[in-house]
Amino acid sequence: MIIDLILIVISLALPTAVIWWAMKSHQSINNKIQQGDISLLQDSGFQIKRITEGPPGTQIYDDATIIPANQYRH
Repeated sequence: MIIDLILIVISLALPTAVIWWAMKSHQSINNKIQQGDISLLQDSGFQIKRITEGPPGTQIYDDATIIPANQYRH
């Protein structure tokens, strides 16, 4: 009886932890997007497939590399 209870708790804890982690990660990314956090460009947690806008003078290349105009030098 006790072993069954322990197995039930463990079987519920793992999916609950995965769902909680996914929600926390999703909220963190949304917060970074809203704040314009540039660290998202280096984050390995997701891949940028399309850039739709950037600051004036920004150059956008096919590999999604962004070079702000004030840092680009010839």
